[in-house]
Amino acid sequence: MNKHVKLTLTGLLVASVATAAGCSKAEPAATGTSNGKTEKNEVVKIEFFQQQGEEAIQKAYKSVIEDFSKEYPKIKIEMNTVPDSVKVLTARIASGDIPPLFTDWPTQLQFKEKVKNGYIEKLSGKPFLEKVNKSYLAMTPANDGEYYSLPYARNYMAVYYNLELFQKFNVQIPTTYADFIAACKTFAAGGVTPLYLPIKDVGHIFQATNIAYVPGGVEEMVKVSKGQGQVANNPAFLAFGNKLNELVSYANKDAFGASTAMMQEAFANGKAAMIISGSYGRGNIKLANPNLKFGAFPLPNDTLQTTTTLSGVNAALSVSAKAKPEEKEAAITFISYLARPEVAQKWSDLSGEPSIIQGTKYEDANLKPLLDFIDKGQVHDWMASTLPNNIVTELYSTTQAFLLDKQSPEQYVKNIEATIKLNAAK
Repeated sequence: MNKHVKLTLTGLLVASVATAAGCSKAEPAATGTSNGKTEKNEVVKIEFFQQQGEEAIQKAYKSVIEDFSKEYPKIKIEMNTVPDSVKVLTARIASGDIPPLFTDWPTQLQFKEKVKNGYIEKLSGKPFLEKVNKSYLAMTPANDGEYYSLPYARNYMAVYYNLELFQKFNVQIPTTYADFIAACKTFAAGGVTPLYLPIKDVGHIFQATNIAYVPGGVEEMVKVSKGQGQVANNPAFLAFGNKLNELVSYANKDAFGASTAMMQEAFANGKAAMIISGSYGRGNIKLANPNLKFGAFPLPNDTLQTTTTLSGVNAALSVSAKAKPEEKEAAITFISYLARPEVAQKWSDLSGEPSIIQGTKYEDANLKPLLDFIDKGQVHDWMASTLPNNIVTELYSTTQAFLLDKQSPEQYVKNIEATIKLNAAK
């Protein structure tokens, strides 16, 4: 789930990262004999630059890597997850130090730019791609129509809710914004924090709320970036600003200093009735409190018909086009292993993320309202799939300033437009 890449795609050689590609279970493992480059008994070591920092996701990868090493003792996968992974990876690419295997986001513009610059190995035709849900695989071709990653999971942003608190206060799942605010008022009157917000990490909250509350808003911002439109004085964007302010009024008192991790832990410990979080948060919540009963529903707009949920392909695995032949072979062997349904199921169960490998299940009756809604198609991909990533990340800061400085919605919308125009030229 999260994580978006801030890249300046012109100037510097800030091209892209390659991640692990796959082969079928029947394909030979890399044993150190690839093209005669290494001795037969030599272990091939490859770095796996894994960009998702959530504890549950890291544990899931570590577990399947341990299983993989038992079956393929001649391949050693060394996972590397660092703070500010996007910046670190960008710097490494610019210096020519590209990890042989890495995760990235194939629907984003920055990924396609990496492909264009020749940094990512083409994976079209690999048997493991046949195991991916076809509708999600269809979202990932690069501009040349070819595939350069194994899409491994889908993600979403939603409202997680505490089932016991909803039952205690006789609150039904909200299907409209008015219902949502009414629920907040009920919890507040009962002495319960209605909504825990992490303004310190406002980025994904901004994306989820903008996509939910402003149908077509991302496309309007794209027009502004191209000098073809404006969002200042746009009634839908002004309403969006007002709704953000209203949400904060029902949030935790320490919202401006709270992080995503703090939000997930607080929710797991029953300190709030609801949070707005991604699929990546589900595993962390379950780690913090395995006994918590919680579900999820779409963040509602004014009506169910105008509600849109943020959902797309999550981090996928790619292979560096610059890796050594034996490294490529090892990376593809590992990716092929990950694509096995039983392995993908284990990874999904441990990480809390919904796998898009065919033959896996994401069974949780309390998530059904959300997943049913997503399956109907009222969804929008992450902003960076259509809007340059540097603009998206700068909009995070613009939104933080709006909330911290208590700006008017009118000023906020003007600042959104100014931020887009300023960074579109970079």
